[in-house]
Amino acid sequence: MRQIGLVFTLACLVIGTSNAQFLEDALRFSQFNLPVGARALSMGNVNVGLADDYSALFTNPAGLAAMRSFEFSAGLSNWSYNNDVAFFGRNTESVNRSTNLNNLGLVYPIATRRGSLTFAFGYGRVANFTSSSMFDGFNPSSSIIDALTPNVNLYSMSAADRRDLLENNIPFQTFLADTVNGRLYPNVIDSVQQTGNVREGGGLNNWSLGGAIDIAKDLSLGVAVNILSGTYTYDRLFTESDVRNVYRYAPPFDFDSFRFESTIKSELSGYNLLVGLMYRKHGRYKIGATIRTPTVYEISETFSDYGASRFDNGDRYELRVPGSTEYSIRTPLVLSGGVSFHVGDWLLLGGDVEYTDWTQLEFTDNNPDLQEENRLIRTTLQATTNYRGGIEVTLWDYDMKLRGGVVWNPSPYKDDPSDFDQLYYTFGLAFLLDQNVSVNAGYAIGTWNTFRDNYSIAGLPRASRTSESINHNLFNVTLAFRF
Repeated sequence: MRQIGLVFTLACLVIGTSNAQFLEDALRFSQFNLPVGARALSMGNVNVGLADDYSALFTNPAGLAAMRSFEFSAGLSNWSYNNDVAFFGRNTESVNRSTNLNNLGLVYPIATRRGSLTFAFGYGRVANFTSSSMFDGFNPSSSIIDALTPNVNLYSMSAADRRDLLENNIPFQTFLADTVNGRLYPNVIDSVQQTGNVREGGGLNNWSLGGAIDIAKDLSLGVAVNILSGTYTYDRLFTESDVRNVYRYAPPFDFDSFRFESTIKSELSGYNLLVGLMYRKHGRYKIGATIRTPTVYEISETFSDYGASRFDNGDRYELRVPGSTEYSIRTPLVLSGGVSFHVGDWLLLGGDVEYTDWTQLEFTDNNPDLQEENRLIRTTLQATTNYRGGIEVTLWDYDMKLRGGVVWNPSPYKDDPSDFDQLYYTFGLAFLLDQNVSVNAGYAIGTWNTFRDNYSIAGLPRASRTSESINHNLFNVTLAFRF
């Protein structure tokens, strides 16, 4: 998946818009990229047509109807994001890790004379935003100072707006931009050494209450009401320096370096509904299907930009500009289907498909700039079908189960090459501590390529682009107690 670095230009604040969002923000919050439970993870996240433990609450609640025992589940996940970044002929490696509670909850079956009635409630961690990127290279053709200097006609603005723009523009206040004939021009436009360190964090927590009931012989219906909350953090340090003394004989003559820091913290809250069906046939095979309604998010965001310039004579100038905004998004409807079947008593096979039309993703605010992002979403994104497959082998002599799986998530962007698709290989095992207590462990290795634009300049679509090769490792361990 593509990732775009964010630059918050002060011109946006001055002219009265609150838009500091892009389609990448909406897409980030729309993708559930963290399986709930180690069993699902180790089988390639196959669960729509399997769903026979607590994790069914988050993938197909209809599977809860097959459970006849109380179950308490708790688990941890460890996320490791490794990035090999290429930038103007130089490669830099970076890594970021996080450990979180993955799931905690209870399955509560109700005694019935016929059929089944089962409830479940609890917590699942459904998305993780942890990532990193580091780079270092000489950029001969552009500068972030140019990107931060808005191309506006100062004479066409009111005196108050003109004053606000100049007072809050980082290049102007740090003596890296000047006004000439009613225009604001950057003094540094290219030939700089650029370094960057980007770290992202946070995730989505899913609080769910659901239940399942048999509505016919071997057929169950399940519903889960999901409340989502979470945070997203973004921390970037970007520097430029005149390592080749290009600006010794050109304005601003003694430019040495520029430091630019961007921080973002977003608070998210949302909700959706998950409805599922499950057909079970004599314990030999299952067929499942789900509909996840669009998730409606309200997002409150605070951010800050800081810039500091340094010159050869020792002069230093700085400016910090904080800001805040609120916006809302609605994610697409998600349709899923799955099947699992037993081959003898020792082999279980399963597979899932998941369809999402990403062109239906949208900002729901009545804001012209966000509406323009919605138009970009419709022309840039596409519908995707994710494929998942898994296998489970039971070793009766050792009270152990061995698992493996594969996940293929195509890129939601229309023009991305195939190596931008996410491909995961998973494996794991489960064993009994005693008759009622089991431990499940799963591990996934994912790889894909992407890119990141640190800023954008008209006419230079790749002004400061990094090419990134991602290696993502995920470990999950879950303890389940049935009684």
